[in-house]
Amino acid sequence: MVGTMVKNRALSNVLSIIILIFVILLVFIPFLYYLNNISQNNTVKTSIVNNYVYLKNLQISQVTTGHPSLYYDGSSIYAVYSNGTFVPPSNLTIVSILYLNTNGIWLNLTSIKYPLVVSKGQVISLPSYIQGRPIIIVTSLGNVFFLQPGSSIGPFATASRGGVEILTQIYTSSGPLSVSTNVTTNIYSTYRNFTTPIAFSNQTGTFVARLPQYVFYQNSKGQIITGVFHNWIVLGLATVNSTSSQGIQVILKGQPVVLIGNYTPITSTVGLTLQVKGDSNIYVLVFVNGNSYTIQNEQTIAVTAGYVNITVITLQVNDTTQQSKGIISHYTYSNAEYNGKTYIAKSFLIFVPPGTINPTVYLKYLNDYNYYRVKIIGNYNETQYGQVRLILNGTVYNYNNSYWIIGGNYSFYPTAKFNGSSTYGAQTVIFQYSNGTSFKYTFPNIPSYVIINQPMNITVIYAVTEYWQRL
Repeated sequence: MVGTMVKNRALSNVLSIIILIFVILLVFIPFLYYLNNISQNNTVKTSIVNNYVYLKNLQISQVTTGHPSLYYDGSSIYAVYSNGTFVPPSNLTIVSILYLNTNGIWLNLTSIKYPLVVSKGQVISLPSYIQGRPIIIVTSLGNVFFLQPGSSIGPFATASRGGVEILTQIYTSSGPLSVSTNVTTNIYSTYRNFTTPIAFSNQTGTFVARLPQYVFYQNSKGQIITGVFHNWIVLGLATVNSTSSQGIQVILKGQPVVLIGNYTPITSTVGLTLQVKGDSNIYVLVFVNGNSYTIQNEQTIAVTAGYVNITVITLQVNDTTQQSKGIISHYTYSNAEYNGKTYIAKSFLIFVPPGTINPTVYLKYLNDYNYYRVKIIGNYNETQYGQVRLILNGTVYNYNNSYWIIGGNYSFYPTAKFNGSSTYGAQTVIFQYSNGTSFKYTFPNIPSYVIINQPMNITVIYAVTEYWQRL
């Protein structure tokens, strides 16, 4: 009876433990799942927050460096892309413009349709009741830009009477690319050249500005976009006699104005030939507008017309086509020629106008020296006299080996051994050239130099050259 009660109690304890484990698992597993979801959600939220902070800070950097600059003259907001640092170009989305009213209260300007997306240079005209009041521009990323009348954020001419800023850009399908080029103007009475972007403060009256027909933009990879002049864009109050010619006359109205020289990309292609001059057997590596080409003799490649960036990578190269004959020719890059002009630098720009027929760039290489296979033969008794060597210009060479030696004049010295009673040295020297000529010298008329100008054998025959009398 007692045994039965003990067995029942043990069974009851086991069942209790099993039930407890089941309950723990039933509660704990969903709890783990809940914790895992919380962790994943926190990770996603952190990633989203970090990405937002990055974009917010990037927008501040873009505006402060001119992409776009913001200038407020008291009646209008000028958005000008005055810097091409950011590629691709960025938009600025304005979700609100606030102004400070006469009661010192910031009010939202409701006459503008939001969101206002700025993707190119433009003027945002403000109602007359705002004129002369401070404003705040709020962007979609939460950035707040405060502007007093006559102030700017980013590079912009801020002048009280009539500041002039001249910019140049290539307008692509993805937005404007700001470029620097030469502008000729008599804004200071006499004609002078300036580099865009350029600002002239406190200017009134009439002046002339002229831009070149072509400009280019080059990114960090060496890729180039060439633009051809299209028109002038006038932001602000000024009168111009034309917007379609490279040179225009401008009449200022006593207020700030931005003149943008607008260019469109050239898309036509031409066949540009790169020809290696100096040796048709060498291969050279060249970068053209960021693309690599390996050229032997000559190669014609398709490039976009306009400015072309060429960088010569192979500055030294060996011609090994005669290696089996004992000759390796060494070439060094000298210069390039195109359209009658010589380029010394390894990287240079050329201009290929649209429609050019057979434009050719000549890459010149000079054969500055050759390597020749020289077999150095030694005839000596190593067991009796030990090992000897040949020294050319201070370099030690072992006998009965072949070496590639640069052509030239070399000091010549066969080493010798002293065995106590005699000197064992060069008794006979033979210079045998590949063209069949041979020169033989015997001690004591062993030469002190040798001319290496073709493959050759140098044979040194050793023997006793001097006896010594013991004291």
